[in-house]
Amino acid sequence: MTYHHGNLRKVLLDRAAAVIAEEGIEALSLRALARDIGVSHAAPARHFKDRADLLRALATEGNHRLLAYVLAAADAAGTDPLVRYNALGQAYVRFSLEFPAYYRTITHPEVAAEADEELRQSRESWHRIITDAARKAQDAGWLPDEDVEDIVIFSTATVRGIAAMLGDPMQERLPGGPERDAFIERMVRLIIDPAAPQKSRNGNDRNKRKNK
Repeated sequence: MTYHHGNLRKVLLDRAAAVIAEEGIEALSLRALARDIGVSHAAPARHFKDRADLLRALATEGNHRLLAYVLAAADAAGTDPLVRYNALGQAYVRFSLEFPAYYRTITHPEVAAEADEELRQSRESWHRIITDAARKAQDAGWLPDEDVEDIVIFSTATVRGIAAMLGDPMQERLPGGPERDAFIERMVRLIIDPAAPQKSRNGNDRNKRKNK
């Protein structure tokens, strides 16, 4: 890793991501990062006032990367709302595995508790995109009588669960390598199947609920 005047912030974020991917968020400290990249212990303070500030920056960047990643997957899937929402779910899980440091940071409760306005806005952008995609999938026949917020919570919780299990080294029975993508596809199809979209089961009339 190289450092020169002007790119310290990026070097710190890159090294922080590497530490989190290898050892977890709990292992992160500004003093250790400074030592790793060969600068004084005081140097990181030029860009981050403390560890929480660095984590906020990493999480904000992670949210932007996640959004770009899943939207690219949805665009590649085409214009069908059902196929697009399915692609969003698969991409979310793949992102968690390809970029574990960013994923761990954006989903870590410590980071959420210390969120600033920029981080909250990046999360809100994510929520708006997913809700809009879910609403369009619903209009195309998926869970037509459910509240859209309910199905966003359900689908988000499910893909996060899949991501957590695939990222857990103790889950030895789950597939890896080339079989992993096929597994992700099967799991997300249980949430939303573009070929046979699931129907509502709770008997809710979403129009009535909207008018309450």
